[in-house]
Amino acid sequence: MKKSLFLTAFIGITLFCFAAPKEILPVNKECPYSEKAINPDHSVTFSVCCSKCTKKATSNLKAFLSIVKAGNKKCPYSGKPAKKMVSVGFCCSKCKAKGSA
Repeated sequence: MKKSLFLTAFIGITLFCFAAPKEILPVNKECPYSEKAINPDHSVTFSVCCSKCTKKATSNLKAFLSIVKAGNKKCPYSGKPAKKMVSVGFCCSKCKAKGSA
């Protein structure tokens, strides 16, 4: 009985550890609007469908931010369901508000 309880607890803890969300780091080092260094506390996460769209988004962040809104469920390029996350960092709360509008 004790062995099965221990095994159940071990499996539960192991699954919880692997299910914990990973921190998504910003893809940029400079603010797309002011070109100042980003503050990681001022970042917004957007969604795209695939690695190809991730590359497209990161190659021109200003253009990407003009076509996407924070909390999007579909890829702004293909219209497919979003599966990958892209985090964009900003220098201040004003730029963050501009980028997440």
